[in-house]
Amino acid sequence: MKCPNCGGILKTNMNFCPFCGKKVFEDGKEFLIKISCQGHRDDDKSVMKVFVDDEKLYEVRPGEVICFSAKAGYHTLKFRHKIRTKRIQIQLLSNYVIKVSYNSLTSLIETSVSGIDDMTDPDNQAEFKDIFISEPVLTSDNKKWEISNIDKDGPDYEIKASSGFKEGTLSLFAERCEFKCKADFKVDITEYKNVLKISRKMGSIDFECAGKIHKVYSIPKDSYNEVMAYLTNHLEAINADE
Repeated sequence: MKCPNCGGILKTNMNFCPFCGKKVFEDGKEFLIKISCQGHRDDDKSVMKVFVDDEKLYEVRPGEVICFSAKAGYHTLKFRHKIRTKRIQIQLLSNYVIKVSYNSLTSLIETSVSGIDDMTDPDNQAEFKDIFISEPVLTSDNKKWEISNIDKDGPDYEIKASSGFKEGTLSLFAERCEFKCKADFKVDITEYKNVLKISRKMGSIDFECAGKIHKVYSIPKDSYNEVMAYLTNHLEAINADE
């Protein structure tokens, strides 16, 4: 991210530029963020959830547009579609237009982010013409927030899997995965924060954990790409937080 005064490269969450000494953000200034949703079917399961700074939750459906205001500064947006999550951070110094879609071929959420600096441009003015401010469906002061945000009420995904000669079920949660063997009912838990790397291995998923420990699970082909996308997104989000 760059200083708007001198162009120096800033680290995240800096309010003053270390190069020119000037304040990065103007106090009390607010800008608009417009989000349009496209690229997946319009049904009850196609709702795109948009978390703003882990304080507000908006929902947008295919073909719909939402718009909200936010104070100048750094903001984190988290997009969730079914079991997929993508997190981005923006440096709010102008209005923003964000196009978000779910790519059914890659099982990934894709975003196109554009800062609108010149509001005297007719095309930029048209982007925000007749825009209505959207109300969040939930805020962090509501007791339902934790369930919506972290999904503590159950696994995001359950699939048949095998590990070595053991057959069982692999359950994917927001922060961990669990492999339960049918034969002995033992549960092997892997916390994503302890995973160093995840790799494709001959149609299997290879979790590389600390101490050079590898946990390898074979899963059905029709679920493989979707599960890999889910796990990759979660690991990227956890590493970004650290």
